[in-house]
Amino acid sequence: MMTLWESLSALGDSRALLPLALILALFLPATFRPLLWRWAAAIAVVASVTLASKIAFMGWGLGVESWDFTGISGHAAMSSALYPVVFWLLASGRSRQPVAWVIAGALLALAIAWSRVPLRAHSLSEIIIGLGIGFAASLWVLRGVRLTGMNLAVRAHAVLLAIAAAVAAPALLADLHTHDVVKATAKALSGRERALERDDLRSSTSPVGNHH
Repeated sequence: MMTLWESLSALGDSRALLPLALILALFLPATFRPLLWRWAAAIAVVASVTLASKIAFMGWGLGVESWDFTGISGHAAMSSALYPVVFWLLASGRSRQPVAWVIAGALLALAIAWSRVPLRAHSLSEIIIGLGIGFAASLWVLRGVRLTGMNLAVRAHAVLLAIAAAVAAPALLADLHTHDVVKATAKALSGRERALERDDLRSSTSPVGNHH
């Protein structure tokens, strides 16, 4: 049985988040296209920066020992880049206080990010930096949008389909472990026999220079 932290962490899995966002985006009315393009660009930047930070450490040992930093938390970064916008889309046209929904989405992202601490998946520095870039992306996407507007963004059938995709995708892609893909990429790019891990950062004999 999954614990509370494991359940929260699952909500930040990219295998669930990206299908959720994709379905909502596909059903957005044309009037929301400017927001959609900003959101797509923001997600791409956040994902790229997060991935690059992980590969930089796993492949070349580029971390910060004093911060216990080995790469940005993907759960923190992606959750905070997606959920505030997702909640606003769900509220638009349905609630007179969509800003409250944005805050609720941000709080959910915070809870997901914090779940990575008791699960020992990330350090506080990795989570804080992830939240920082993710929330900055959300603010940029929603900047200039009439948060008090009442235009319907997403219809009920699209919401149900998006939720179904978010639930089904992790099960269908159960054999796809993004962390393993990142490790394999880091090894291929750096020429290492194995990807560096957190213990290597903490070790006084870290094999940063040992590629073979």
